Amino acid sequence: MPPLDDPQLALSVDRQVRVIVVEQRGTELRELAVGPLDERDARLLAALLLGRDATPADDGPWRGAVAGGTRTVQLHR
Repeated sequence: MPPLDDPQLALSVDRQVRVIVVEQRGTELRELAVGPLDERDARLLAALLLGRDATPADDGPWRGAVAGGTRTVQLHR
């Protein structure tokens, strides 16, 4: 049997995260959870929802303006 630190036994798995979106327009509040997604896809989705080219390295929350309100996006591990 090979030793446990044998690199052939290593399994590379992307971290799975959820994208949490909260949108508030006046008194109306909407929440949405998307995922689990691999971290790369989750960050791409967050950037798209915020109208940005990329998201910072942290997990948020990040805020952006939407017509009549605000949108908050964060990654949840």
